Amino acid sequence: CRAATECKLWELDRTSFKVIVVAAAMQKREKYMGFLKEVPILTTLTEMETSTLADSLAEETYQDGQVICAQGDEGNFFYVIKSGKAICSQLDAAGDDKVVAELTDGSYFGEVALLTSKPRQATVKASGELKVLAVDRATFTRVMGPLDDLMKRNMEQYNKYAAQGI
Repeated sequence: CRAATECKLWELDRTSFKVIVVAAAMQKREKYMGFLKEVPILTTLTEMETSTLADSLAEETYQDGQVICAQGDEGNFFYVIKSGKAICSQLDAAGDDKVVAELTDGSYFGEVALLTSKPRQATVKASGELKVLAVDRATFTRVMGPLDDLMKRNMEQYNKYAAQGI
């Protein structure tokens, strides 16, 4: 590299860079593990699985009224609400949108899509600014191994959530 004009250059040695990257990753892991430990369907995960999943989460922000997922769509993401509120609605027989749940900090949605092949069971929209932690199906499967194992470990609890229909 060559400077095209006069400039000031800052240097960071390899060791310092690695220390900064590792420290940031550890902070993120610790923060996100707290959220994951509160998700009922993930309570059977081992400490290592929870830690690995925490490393795989991506933070996303949605504005008021923005759709996170729509009823009937293919579902490939699982979400945990970091902050804010989400409204879940389903179309009734008359085609009207009916609110079926309001989700807040620590709530989750999208697990049915990861654990089954069912399309989205509800539309989820942000109510005000919403921050979520998201993981896609491919990453979740890679991190957690076959999803069947997770379902078998906690089938009774999963059936309870699946019976709610959202």
